[in-house]
Amino acid sequence: KIAPAWPYYLAGEAVYSNKDLEVTDKYSGDVVCRVAMASPADVEKAIAAAYSSEKAMASMPAFQRKKVLQHCVERFRTRAEELAYCLCVEAGKPIADSRLEVLRLIDTFVIAAEETTRMYGEWSGSPKAPSL
Repeated sequence: KIAPAWPYYLAGEAVYSNKDLEVTDKYSGDVVCRVAMASPADVEKAIAAAYSSEKAMASMPAFQRKKVLQHCVERFRTRAEELAYCLCVEAGKPIADSRLEVLRLIDTFVIAAEETTRMYGEWSGSPKAPSL
């Protein structure tokens, strides 16, 4: 059910490093998969990549940020059972609790998506269009 090896992502690219972390089933002790581990140099690259994207992200319109978050929500929903199973195996949680945690993840992203376009502050009607 779980892929045998997982990369980490650096500036949008999947990276399989030379060093990895074994993920073991908390009940059987079996190695379920391996997850790539970033080196200190790769962490520095990730920080630099995040910093270099600051202006692009700051200038991204709210509706586009909302679309990105909504895309995440759809991907989480599509893979909800897989995510719950991974939590169950890796953390040793009961599957029912793992499913609830995935639902909370989805809810958090739904709320974040809505908040990107919510407008705060005081509003008053226009004298020429009082219904606005």
